[in-house]
Order: sequence, then C-alpha cells, then structure tokens
Amino acid sequence: MYARQLALCCLLYVSTSTGRAESTATAGSELEVYLRGDAGSSAVVLSEMTRELASLMQHAGFRISWRRANDPSSPNGAAHLVVVDLRGTCTVPAADQASQPLPATLVLASSSVVDGRVLPFSWVDCSALYRFLGPVLASQPETEQAYIYGRSMARLLAHEFYHVLAQTDDHTQTGIAKARFSTGDLLAEHFDFESVALGRLHPPSSGPSTDDVSVAGR
Repeated sequence: MYARQLALCCLLYVSTSTGRAESTATAGSELEVYLRGDAGSSAVVLSEMTRELASLMQHAGFRISWRRANDPSSPNGAAHLVVVDLRGTCTVPAADQASQPLPATLVLASSSVVDGRVLPFSWVDCSALYRFLGPVLASQPETEQAYIYGRSMARLLAHEFYHVLAQTDDHTQTGIAKARFSTGDLLAEHFDFESVALGRLHPPSSGPSTDDVSVAGR
C-alpha cells in the first residue's frame, strides 16, 4: 500500500500508471463520511469545515451524511462511503507556531491506494496545515482565522474525495482537482471543482481506460 500524496511545498514529480475506473456517481448521490480523530479540535473550525465541504460536494452532485467513527449504528445505505482521519489537533495555530520555518516537503492530505485503486480512506494532517497556513493566518483578523482554517481543511478533503469518487489519480489544470495548491488557493474566496473534474465524477457510460498519470506537488 502506498499513499498518493498532496504536497504543497517544493516541487515533486512522480510518474505512475494506473487504471481509471468508471465512476458510479449520479447527481444527488449520498456520500456517507465517517469522521475520526476530531477530539480536541476547535468546534468552530470543524463547523466551517463541514459547511464548506458540504457546499463543494453539493456542487459536484453529492449530499454528505456525517457520521462519527465510533457511531454504533449501521451504515444508512449511502451510495458512497469515505472514512476521514483528522491527524493532530485541528485548530488555529498559536503565534509562535505561525513563525516556524517550513520543511522542504509538507504533506497536508492523502488517500490510500492499492493496486491502482483509490480506497475510501482519506486523511488531513492538521499539524502540517497549521504550519503551512500559520504565516498567512497571523496577518488575518482573529475573527476570520478559524473560518479560513476550516475552509482550507474542506478544500483538501474535497480534493481527496475527487480521487476516491472518480477513481482516478489524474488531476485538472485548475480548481479543487488540480495537482498543486498554494496558500492563495486555500485563502481564495472562491475555489471549486471545474468542468473537467465534474465530468470525471459523472462520466457518460463507457468502459474503463488506462492513462499515464503525472502527479506533481509543491
């Protein structure tokens, strides 16, 4: 097993070959998301994360149903299911953390891949995210910092959900599904799926194809 990584610092270039499977999603498909690792995280940050992610996925044709990982009830029969692991404490960084230098490579989010298939297990590294966003968050009003942080988490998860739901390691040139994010992407007022990504999430009926995929990150 290996993780397809979304790295936002420095330039990485990896060439892989995967099979691209047909998506079974249809407009309005229910997506059940099991959340774990959220204990101790900011309630305001998590609220903004769930709100923004619901909006992004609704645009992509999915309705999110949230569940806790320790929920004893049975799955509700949603068409799609993803398990999300929040690593670290998801909260706005303190001033001293915001000034720490960044490493050459910083991985913020990823999903597991086995034998060319993207598995429905995604994670966000909140510790890495607050190191990445710290310098820019420090310049924002305190009332906006939790909002920006939670919205950034949602955009990272939407990127991972794209790979899981479309069953592709491919990226687009712009939007949520592009290979590289910057702080500007995470802070922008509008950052969404564009038409190519939406087409991959809801393709016409056709047989699977195989592409050579180049994954870049910085």
